[in-house]
Amino acid sequence: EPSADDGEALRTPQQAADAAAAAQPPPPRRMLRFWARNSGQFYVRSTSATLRMMRTLARRMASEQVWDQSAYSQEGLWPALGLKGRVGSRVSLRVLSYACFCNTKWFFRHLLNEPTWRHHRPVSVHTNYHPEKQQRMQAIFNHYHVAEGKGDWAALRRWSGTEGSRRACGGGGGGGFRGGREQLLPDEMVELSSRGPWLFHNLPPRTPAQLLAAPDAAGRAGAFAAVRFLPGGGVAVGSVEEEPRALAAAPAGVRARGGAPLVHGGSWSVEGQALRLRLGEEDYTAFRRGRALICARCSDGVEVFARYEGLACNTSGWHRLRPSEAQSGVATTVAGAKAWRWQGRHDFTFHADGRLDTPWHKGVWGVAPERGERFIFARFANIDHLLHVADKSRIESTRCEDGDKVTVSRW
Repeated sequence: EPSADDGEALRTPQQAADAAAAAQPPPPRRMLRFWARNSGQFYVRSTSATLRMMRTLARRMASEQVWDQSAYSQEGLWPALGLKGRVGSRVSLRVLSYACFCNTKWFFRHLLNEPTWRHHRPVSVHTNYHPEKQQRMQAIFNHYHVAEGKGDWAALRRWSGTEGSRRACGGGGGGGFRGGREQLLPDEMVELSSRGPWLFHNLPPRTPAQLLAAPDAAGRAGAFAAVRFLPGGGVAVGSVEEEPRALAAAPAGVRARGGAPLVHGGSWSVEGQALRLRLGEEDYTAFRRGRALICARCSDGVEVFARYEGLACNTSGWHRLRPSEAQSGVATTVAGAKAWRWQGRHDFTFHADGRLDTPWHKGVWGVAPERGERFIFARFANIDHLLHVADKSRIESTRCEDGDKVTVSRW
């Protein structure tokens, strides 16, 4: 039946849903690189400019609550600014070869997984990235100094590129993931995939043994693929070009490379908090953290990362609370004179007529019937949030744009 909502022209619910879906533009590119000069190891020449910079750093360390690494980057990169009386450092900055002066992120994620680097000996390795600093440092020292570079390569490769040790998939996980895991719900994975793909950033096209046999550039280039999880355990794998939202988020180099993905088809299942995934001929185990999947290849523990590039909410049926819905159970729970507190700090008030008062902008709220009777939505500052009303004093909010979650409590 045609319906009118808040003065809009008459149209069928399906036409309204199609219009809302078409109005959602692809997201802006979020794969940006932010960097800083890490002062873990550096060489400084004796010049008047470097002397002035070091004196400035010493003064700031003694008088400010600032991290030394942040101050080092700031003084090396900040321009002169007359309004603050700041004189530019006037130093020339150069970067040493990351393969010769590397940190443990590059060492354990790249050097150990590339057969052509097997006989490479770095000048130094800054053990700064992983929590098991002492153990990893000891393993590196034993390999290059105690065994003079002829140590057990497997002893180094037992360490994961993320946290902890690599593990076989049958032994509780393919990588040493600890903390930050979210429960994986099969129905939610299917529902999310119906609105957008998971963009896998660096699927290894070949195993280490295959790379060693044919160490060409094409074999080393990680594959990008847009993956959707289907009902019944199936997987749809497409190219980035086939998915507008994934294409908008992909780096320029990936868009320029183009072409079909290097993996085809697969299957998936959920076991506890772990996702068992098969892509092409390789098995992976994965855990979810917000909009990200952190995967490890079962054959060798190589890490693979994916990001959800769809919409976290289906907003097509959302509308401001109507008088006929004001007496529903969830509406009477959240509306009223007592305010709610966003993240325990910011006051929110849900009015019975669908108005929403926030510290930032006026907004609207209403029920989200497609998710069940305990769900509502809140829209303010042109941003949608899906809210799960857990009980009379607690609401769990998910921001539709990026999946960010916060708690709203009553006071």
